[in-house]
Amino acid sequence: MYGIPADETFDFFEGRRLDAVTFGRYKVSLFFDEGVGLDVEGPLAVTVPGGDERSAEDSRALAAPLLDLLALTVTAVRVDAPSSLALTFENGTIVRAIDDLGPYECFDVHHGERIWIM
Repeated sequence: MYGIPADETFDFFEGRRLDAVTFGRYKVSLFFDEGVGLDVEGPLAVTVPGGDERSAEDSRALAAPLLDLLALTVTAVRVDAPSSLALTFENGTIVRAIDDLGPYECFDVHHGERIWIM
């Protein structure tokens, strides 16, 4: 909806461990240690090592690879402003939240008391 600011790095994701994944009808949430979180209400994509990127509006289609990330650590963060935030996990899986720049909120990032809405 709003796009990712060009100067934003979200580097606080690096080194964070994925502690929980929750699924709702229109949202998937990734909860990390140290008060870091990602709520996705729009397109989400997952690339497992050796596989092609799979994207879905309905997060249930990506449940298995997302649940496989529990207790794993983020090793890299890539921002492709203004449209996506990619998290690479220690097993090589990449999770990418996509801002389609449409009229609705696609995802938000939480870090302690701060929140960014895209």
